[in-house]
Amino acid sequence: MQQITVNPFAETASSPWSQCGVFLINLDRSPERLQMAHQSLAAAQVPYQRIAGFDASREDLSLCRIDAKSFQKTHGRAQPRKGEIGCFQSHVRAMEAFLATDKETAIIMEDDAVPEPWFESGVAQLLAWRQAWDIAPLFHFHSGGPIPLRKSGDFKLTIFLAHVSSSAAYILNRKAALKLLAHMSTQRACVDHALFEKYTHGLRLRGISPMPMRLSSQANISTIGVENSGKLPFFKRFPTFVHRSVSALKIFGHALTELRREGFQLGR
Repeated sequence: MQQITVNPFAETASSPWSQCGVFLINLDRSPERLQMAHQSLAAAQVPYQRIAGFDASREDLSLCRIDAKSFQKTHGRAQPRKGEIGCFQSHVRAMEAFLATDKETAIIMEDDAVPEPWFESGVAQLLAWRQAWDIAPLFHFHSGGPIPLRKSGDFKLTIFLAHVSSSAAYILNRKAALKLLAHMSTQRACVDHALFEKYTHGLRLRGISPMPMRLSSQANISTIGVENSGKLPFFKRFPTFVHRSVSALKIFGHALTELRREGFQLGR
């Protein structure tokens, strides 16, 4: 059953939380992670809704549609681990919960993400730029070769020339949630790939610098599980190397197309 937890902070008209919901993914078997996440969000005075994560070790996986052939091509493994399925389905749940509200935008975060001191001002700036993006990671691995599109104060809105990953925290609008739910109706990759495959789902993926969130110390303690990765022998992973190379070219080409469309905004 989905448990709802809301911080007792007013959603004033001047705060971004009157426009943007915050959805925190947390497994029922991880109350200590919930407590740590609650403390960090409470310190930042951020109201949130808890989403009970999909626990693949206890829930029925038979309804989870998986394209094993595509997954193998993307990751060089025969199939996703149970925890990767659970993580994927948890984000689907969070998007569905967002669409059930009247919010126009949402932050979906995992329980190991922590707000930076400039979190609220960063989110407020993204909302001011809401016409320029559909989805933006609030934390990510890899720099992504960011090209600035807009600048205001200490913040920059960027386009990525290369792949970024991490599903720890991101902001999206309703259009993005609807498209992603359709895009993720079948699992073809891990969730952090599915979210940011802009050349496939066509959403305007943007970045913000500096990133408004970081990972907590709990991020080093995985709740995914300790299953064998199932990585295929090197010679069987050649299609994966080809796929990743092609994907990198597609990301770069897509970014150049977007830059041409919005070239007049470069340097702002």
